Amino acid sequence: MRKTVTTIVLALGILAAAPAQAGTGSFANRSLGLGFGAFKFMGENELISWGMPITLEGGYYLESGFDLYLRVPFMLLYQSAFVTSSGGPGMVFATGGQFGARYLFLEEELRPFLGLHLSGIYIFRDSAFGNFFFGPGAAGGLEYFVGESVALGGRVYFDMFININQPLRFALGGQVYVSTYF
Repeated sequence: MRKTVTTIVLALGILAAAPAQAGTGSFANRSLGLGFGAFKFMGENELISWGMPITLEGGYYLESGFDLYLRVPFMLLYQSAFVTSSGGPGMVFATGGQFGARYLFLEEELRPFLGLHLSGIYIFRDSAFGNFFFGPGAAGGLEYFVGESVALGGRVYFDMFININQPLRFALGGQVYVSTYF
C-alpha cells in the first residue's frame, strides 16, 4: 500500500512538473485567448480620453511565420465632461474588433512579432458625436510559451480611426494576454 501511494505521488509530481518546461513552443494551428489592457486617444480636445478593453482573441497559423488573428474587445471608455448629457465626465461601454495578420520572427518558445490590422470601435452613447470608428493599425509584441500549449504575451498597438465629417483619431495602447494553442 505504501509503495502504491509513493508511486502515485511520484507520478503526479512528474505530471505537474512537465507543463512547467516550455520546450520549443506549440505546433498547433489555432489559438484562443483572453487579454486585458489600456489605450489612450491622442490629440487635443479628444472626446474619449482613454479606455480599458478586455478582449477575447482567436488566431490561426497559416505558414512560414504568418498568423491571422481576430480580437473582440469589451471595454469601458472615459469620456470628457462636455460630452455627457448630465454635464459631468462619465464612463461609456464600447465594443469592436481587430482583424489582421502578424509575422512571427521566431516560432520557438519565445515569439517576437509585428502585425497589421483593421480596427473598429462602436461606442454606446449619444449619436451626435459619432458612434463608429474604423481604420488601419499596427501592432508589435512578444509571446512566451510557459507550457506546451499555453503562452503569455504582451503587445503594443497603434490605431488610426476614421469617422466621416470628423478629424482623424489616433490611439496608442498596450495589452497583456494569455493564449492556449490547440
